[in-house]
Amino acid sequence: MNTADKFIIRKSILELAKRGAPRSNSIDDEIRQSHRHQQHPHRGGKEEIGDGGYEGRKNDNLWDYITALGAQLSRPPYDPYREIVNLDTPIGRRKVNGLVMNMPLLIYSDDDNNGKEDERGELHEGPKEALHIALNRLAESGIALGFVSRAPSPNRKYFLFQKVDGTRRRTSPSEHYDHGYDDNSDGLVLEYEGKDSVTALESIRREFDGPILVRVDEDFLSYVDLLLSAGADGLLVDTSKILTKASGSGSSISRYKDKHAIKVIRDARSAIDAYYYKRKTSDGACLVVAGDVNNSGSIVKAAALGADVIGYSTSLLIANAELYSGNPFDVSAVAERIARHILATRGEIKGVAGALGYSNFHNLSPSDLRTSSIEASLQGNIALEGPSKRYKQIVEEILDDLIREEEKGLIIEEEEKKKLLLRLMVDG
Repeated sequence: MNTADKFIIRKSILELAKRGAPRSNSIDDEIRQSHRHQQHPHRGGKEEIGDGGYEGRKNDNLWDYITALGAQLSRPPYDPYREIVNLDTPIGRRKVNGLVMNMPLLIYSDDDNNGKEDERGELHEGPKEALHIALNRLAESGIALGFVSRAPSPNRKYFLFQKVDGTRRRTSPSEHYDHGYDDNSDGLVLEYEGKDSVTALESIRREFDGPILVRVDEDFLSYVDLLLSAGADGLLVDTSKILTKASGSGSSISRYKDKHAIKVIRDARSAIDAYYYKRKTSDGACLVVAGDVNNSGSIVKAAALGADVIGYSTSLLIANAELYSGNPFDVSAVAERIARHILATRGEIKGVAGALGYSNFHNLSPSDLRTSSIEASLQGNIALEGPSKRYKQIVEEILDDLIREEEKGLIIEEEEKKKLLLRLMVDG
């Protein structure tokens, strides 16, 4: 138990002794509010948004308001040090083109420049080399991860997912199109750039046997079916890019304006599931979530919400390794730190899955989560603490009770009820 946990328990006991009744609000909220006030004392504990506007909890990190339930007697916990907790993560809808990573992490960055510039603007390859060494060391120890990069990596022992453009490029008067990938790549990440990307995907699918992921934009709900039908093996959803673009568009009709990553994850998972539900089958298209998921806690929560793979930030991984290695230019020390960080993350997510009673990390589901935030319940469709019901369920039950009271003469058709619910939920 850390100092923060002890503080919360001690404060709860003192409050109970003083008031003679349990607390009616969350200590977590008070701590977060105090922390925000210390960071921005001029805001009076509120977060500034837009052009001088203010809002309370809207911009809070909703990950902090979500917790996971421990295993119950009906599903006892596993001891990850004595029993196997499986982290193997398959990518690929067909067995012939699939691969299996040994943990659900895909080292990912939207920035292809993984080096560092000095004062003269010259690029050092140290960080990129350190990452290459670390991933090779992990592969040698039986932990094969995936790495997303535009450039091919020679002498690698890990899986390489090469970035390719989402449009077709003709290189000669003939009908040959160059999509810019190396034949030795294990997988590809295609950038969605409009309807032409679907044509490009179909063309690449005829030539390339490995798994193909498509990085989508904020309008992905309108074309998920097209991508999966064209042969995509999964979606790569960069929540930070989607939310930034939605917030910066200035459009109030944007689906993800003022939303959190959990809303994007929920929608992406639902879109993939809906595609298979309509076809009464499933062949394993996966969801890769990158962006606002960079610690063990959010990795577990994102997985429970439907992510199959987490795109772990390359820049953050390297920055943390450099910070603690002592010498940022010591490639060997940085590589060792990167490897140790990934191993620690592996142990933590195995431990959480085991504590929840699962022998397979991918068995996590939204039913393992609870939240103290109505906003998180709405966006992630997560049950609230206490009643163990989603906010939508609570509102719907209240509405049903009103409809059943015939003496009040409240008669609502099913379609009207759905419209009313949507207005009550305000859940874009």
